[in-house]
Amino acid sequence: MKLATTIAGLTLAVAAVYSVPATAQEFHANASQPAARCQAALPVFDGQIRKRPLSVQNEGTRGAFITCGFEFNAGNAVNFAPVMVDTYFYNANDADATVTCTGVTGWNGGDNEQVALELVIPSRSTDPTDGNLTWFDTDFEGGGMETSLIAISCLLPPGVGINDTYIWWEVPGEPV
Repeated sequence: MKLATTIAGLTLAVAAVYSVPATAQEFHANASQPAARCQAALPVFDGQIRKRPLSVQNEGTRGAFITCGFEFNAGNAVNFAPVMVDTYFYNANDADATVTCTGVTGWNGGDNEQVALELVIPSRSTDPTDGNLTWFDTDFEGGGMETSLIAISCLLPPGVGINDTYIWWEVPGEPV
């Protein structure tokens, strides 16, 4: 009987050590005006790109590339990875305009993934969903966001600007 009690006690002890309590997960975001995280991709575009307080805007007469890098608290994120990058654009033109952007994960010389997106933005729309481009972690089929490093490169047509940018990540919550 003593052996059965000891084995039962050890089984409970091992089960307690290896059981993981269920947790609720929370989403956190790092929001930023693009003047803090975006810049002209090459010096040739500097004369066209204006960094305004509320937008990084192409005020030139031809398309210009910008690059935006996204910082977040990777050390607190589930799997050290973001789950979403969210961007908003505005078209100040009298006609619709198309923005093309590529999300790039990883570091120079590493295994990188690229996901290109395109968006037609209506002229002077005040509906924020009209200018929204979003990259989800599942868009990067090889798990590229798990590098914790993501940036975007966008071709802004004349009169188009990037207004605000967000990176989202999941944080383990309290046990439920």
